[in-house]
Amino acid sequence: MDATSIAEQALVEHRILQHVKAALRLSLDWKASEVGLDRKLSSVRFTAQSLERHLDRMMGLEEDGGYMDAVREQKPNWTTKVEALARDHVEIRQRLAKVMPQLEGQEARDPDRFTDACESLAALLDRLDVHDQKETDLLMEVFTEDIGGEG
Repeated sequence: MDATSIAEQALVEHRILQHVKAALRLSLDWKASEVGLDRKLSSVRFTAQSLERHLDRMMGLEEDGGYMDAVREQKPNWTTKVEALARDHVEIRQRLAKVMPQLEGQEARDPDRFTDACESLAALLDRLDVHDQKETDLLMEVFTEDIGGEG
């Protein structure tokens, strides 16, 4: 796959991720008093699992033959930026791995534990927003000429 296709794929994956994050935020913002804790828990769990699956897929694509390799090849002097983003992937995976078991083993009878898990997910989403912006900025800067941004 050429660099332009890789960049376009990465940008599409980031757009999809924006939708998944928005869905999770909607689930997190849902008032349990309106729908019941069981329903909110089910919705948060489902959307968090969707986030986990998409992140796993997307980060795998980025790291293995994706934009990270393309940037290293086209702009070797940017390897430090790519490595920082790869470290972010490790951190994000670790944070997600910590919060998901809280949801999986969760029961509606423990609202405090569920609230803690929701707060952890909200913080993770904020962290993801920062990471996504860095990746998108890098993609646009490196591949703008290739994908029709200038010229």
